[in-house]
Amino acid sequence: MITGDHQLTARAIAAQLGIAGAQDEVLIGQQLEKLSQSDLQDQVDRVSIYARVAPEHKLRIVQALQTRGQIVAMTGDGVNDAPALKQSAIGIAMGITGTDVSKEASDMVLQDDNFATIVSAVEEGRVVYTNIRRFIKYILGSNIGEVLTIAAAPIFLATGGLPLTPLQILWMNLVTDGLPALALAVEPAEPNVMNRPPHSPTESIFSRGLGFYMLRVGIVLAVVTIALMLWSYQYTQGTGGNPECWKTMVFTTLCLSQMGHALAVRSNSRLTIELNPFSNPFLLLAVGVTSLLQLLLIYVEPLRDFFGTHYLNPTELLICIGTSTLVFVWVELEKLVTRYWGKRRRR
Repeated sequence: MITGDHQLTARAIAAQLGIAGAQDEVLIGQQLEKLSQSDLQDQVDRVSIYARVAPEHKLRIVQALQTRGQIVAMTGDGVNDAPALKQSAIGIAMGITGTDVSKEASDMVLQDDNFATIVSAVEEGRVVYTNIRRFIKYILGSNIGEVLTIAAAPIFLATGGLPLTPLQILWMNLVTDGLPALALAVEPAEPNVMNRPPHSPTESIFSRGLGFYMLRVGIVLAVVTIALMLWSYQYTQGTGGNPECWKTMVFTTLCLSQMGHALAVRSNSRLTIELNPFSNPFLLLAVGVTSLLQLLLIYVEPLRDFFGTHYLNPTELLICIGTSTLVFVWVELEKLVTRYWGKRRRR
């Protein structure tokens, strides 16, 4: 608390708010004036109440906290708060009682002048950032698997040709990738979203294992699909049926694998069965609609002709579904392993 009020008033209000104890030290402006900036940096870690301060003192306190490596959010409503609001990482002005100068200097304006709104804004920001990372995990992890599968076909099947046509690749990018990814972007907050410590504002979007996760899941998706591709190529060449069916099996497996990945990627730590399946109805709708559309491409003749797919008998379709679930199982097993090692480290 940084205020121009008397120290006794500041201490009493801070005690009521739980900012500090009734006997905690209060640093007043006269004392702060005598401190060098280095001495002030030593004080800011243990002092929570500043009283009888001048505008320049607020700026010095913010700078001292930042020098100590703190991320500083500053609230204020007056003209004299503007320098500190501008200096802080997040300046927060009051929308009702705040001056125009303080609003211009701030990054956030509380339209209702309610500090509780700051907590809601922080929670919403964390949810948005988490969903952006979730979106990237799904899109790029799946795309890496697709690229590796397409690139491996000429290597392993020199005479088989590419498993996917350009139109089928476009279908996966627009529909199979797009619809579930958009649904993941509106995933609601996890229960512990406000309990975890903040992340560094300078971190990369691929930090904390996200980049390695995308490579790992992409490789798993590719290995599973390539294994099916090799088996289905031999199977369709030797059954006397349509020798091109293996391409549709690869196409279907890739698409359905991504549906399982979309369901599993909703949480980094909790299993899919532990989540409320109806907390994000958009994802259920996207997965259901995308899976249905994929089946229509196989079993509706006009669509089959347009997209260059081939009819799959029930056995071939079941093989595609069973193989595609392996990616979902892999991601879920990773959560169990991470949870197990987390418990081991806490012991």
